Formats: sequence, structure tokens, C-alpha cells
Amino acid sequence: MATLSRSVVPALAFTFLALFAPVADADSPSPLASMFPGTKSVASSNWDTNTGTIKNWRAMLERWADGKPCQSDVCTTEGWAAMVAEVKAAGDLVSQVKHANALINKHPYKEDIKNWEQTDYWATPYEFLKKSGDTEDFAIAKYFLLRAAGVPATNMQVVAVRIKSLGGIGHAILAVRIDDARVLVLDNRTPAALDSKLVAGELQPAIGINEANWCVYLPN
Repeated sequence: MATLSRSVVPALAFTFLALFAPVADADSPSPLASMFPGTKSVASSNWDTNTGTIKNWRAMLERWADGKPCQSDVCTTEGWAAMVAEVKAAGDLVSQVKHANALINKHPYKEDIKNWEQTDYWATPYEFLKKSGDTEDFAIAKYFLLRAAGVPATNMQVVAVRIKSLGGIGHAILAVRIDDARVLVLDNRTPAALDSKLVAGELQPAIGINEANWCVYLPN
């Protein structure tokens, strides 16, 4: 298994919460708040924060420019439209999610320092198509592939987590709400789209983000 990105998750969750709390919308839980048993979330739509996760997400969105075509030595649109069409044609939402997961997981894992000569770089889907990426890049590519296929932003989150069995190492996954009772977790480490209840004991969520808002996950 490839070495996982440590920089996705803040070193101290409570330090991050201290930065987060003044701008949080306390009555606005994440739409995926029930993703992990034993957790609660506090969400915010205030993007004026200097935290690394939010800065990286916003910088990625700016380069993404709502999917503006890109063709260079660091990005490409080649193959994207075909993947979107495949996901749309896959069937119901569960089938679409599983197909998107499989298409993106075909790409190799690459650390940011080797790929971009940076310790933490969040790639757009078109940059991912050209150069592949690490854990958050897989999650971002899946997020926007499903967005292009028609899944609402509010039904998904790129989630920074800690892997408990690996000493709390940082990782990133995509969470997709299927209905009020079911959330699927898409992880580049496994070909299967897993029910969140099956991984709740292994993954400790820290931060979730999408185009609508972002949140901190805390023990309930």
C-alpha cells in the first residue's frame, strides 16, 4: 500500500476547532453528520479562513473554474467527457457512485512532493487526469465526476479522516449520501464503495468540505 498523505488532517483537531468556532454556523450541521456513529459536526459557509484545508480547497476551485477546458503539461480534459457519460449511464445512484469510484481508482497513487514538488497540493480533476495524485486528489476527482453526472454538492463531502489502525495517519475519502439512512464511502485504498457504518470504527472524521459549506467533526 502506498504511503498516505499526512498533511490532509490538521495535527491538532482542537487547535483547528479554536480557529473554526468563531465563524461556524452552530445550527447548521453537515448534511452528512450521521455518517459516523458517535460524531457530531459543526458547519460553516464562511470561507474567509486561513486554515490550510480551506485554502487548498479554494485554490483548487479557482484553478478548476467550473470545469473550464484545460490542456497542458499539467492538466488535460482528455477522457473526462467519456467518464461522465459512463457514470450517467451506469443506472441508479448507487451504481453511478460505484462506477465513478472504479474509474478514478484505476489511476496510480502519487505523493504531492514527487508530483508537484510541494508537500500539500490539491489537484483539480483535470490535473489528476494528467498527473494522478494522492488521497485528497482521488476524492476530489470522484466528487466532481459525480457532480458532472448530476449528484448535488450537498449530498457529498470530501472528508479528511484519521485511520485508527495506522496510528491516526491522515487520509481523505469521499462520502456520498444515498438516502437518509445510507452513506457510501469511496476510498482509493479499496475498489469497493463501502457503507459508512462498516468503516466507522476505522476512520475518524476531522473535516468535511464541499461547494456549499465545510465542517468540523467532533466526538458526540
